[in-house]
Amino acid sequence: MKKLMLLLCLVASFAVAKAQKYYITNQYLYDLYLMNPAGAGFYKGCYEFSGYYQKQWFGMEQAPTTQVLSFQGPLTNSLGLGTYFYNDRNGFYSEMGLQTSLSYEVMFTKKRKRTASMTFGMSLNAEQSAVDQTQLTEGAILDPALSGANESGWGFNANAGILFKYNDYHIGFSVTNLFPQNNPMYLNENEPSLTSDIHLHAGTAYKIADRDIYLEPLVMYRRNMLVDSKLDLSVKSFFPTPDPNLSFWSLVSYRRTMDHQFGKSLGLGLTGGVQISNFLVGIEYQVGLTGAQLDYGSAYQLICKYRICKDKSKRSIPCSERNRNKRNKAVKRLKLNL
Repeated sequence: MKKLMLLLCLVASFAVAKAQKYYITNQYLYDLYLMNPAGAGFYKGCYEFSGYYQKQWFGMEQAPTTQVLSFQGPLTNSLGLGTYFYNDRNGFYSEMGLQTSLSYEVMFTKKRKRTASMTFGMSLNAEQSAVDQTQLTEGAILDPALSGANESGWGFNANAGILFKYNDYHIGFSVTNLFPQNNPMYLNENEPSLTSDIHLHAGTAYKIADRDIYLEPLVMYRRNMLVDSKLDLSVKSFFPTPDPNLSFWSLVSYRRTMDHQFGKSLGLGLTGGVQISNFLVGIEYQVGLTGAQLDYGSAYQLICKYRICKDKSKRSIPCSERNRNKRNKAVKRLKLNL
């Protein structure tokens, strides 16, 4: 049974390698630029350092594990930067890589009650993939494509996106894998073509009137060109306390496949955490809602963030509120100069 599970991990690893890196792009709920490069430096007033550690299938040898280190922030008033390093292991398959994104914002209007802009983004990434088949027994190697040896290779690709902002609302579009497959591990004629993902997303941020509660709802539709489509609905919430340097936050996310007549529930993510000054930490619990996911168990993820804000304030309010305050001050200064 153990050998069979390891073989299933290996087969699943190849499937993940040929598909998109959803263990990265699914983190867009915490760093938008991980899905859309136009989101790099989204919050003009802060620089963010982030770390993610995800673990699935506790108690199982060679279970999927992912680590991500990320940085993003503004370079100028118009130019943003986002870069991340990741390390992923799934069974005997492992992958690590680096991606850097640049965004450029074009301002359409900047008035007291109305600001509008369009941001263009591009990212380049490099990855190193490896699979260790030496630990498989002769009887376990059922697929003739498996050689029983160590294989590895490097590949590179690019993503692009645009983001339209109107006051506290934003709508975005992005596409992954602009180049064809170039990793030598997957250039065999029997390998399927590398596909692209198209993302459409929209969100906003607002404060509940007369309440110190901040909400950031977000909707995302993802279409894989050859495989499937999914819809995500999520709401991030911040709850300040009487202590200006302490707040609590949560995130609820629901995923649904759109490939059936009435769709089908895929998963639910629940996150809770605390923010102390500019340091944020949280734990995410991912619940799979399909039969196979329920059998394999759920996944957990640790989220850590640290931000450095231009206004040097250490108040534990969300970056969206800082962004709004910064924009209002800039508009006020512009009017005074006029």
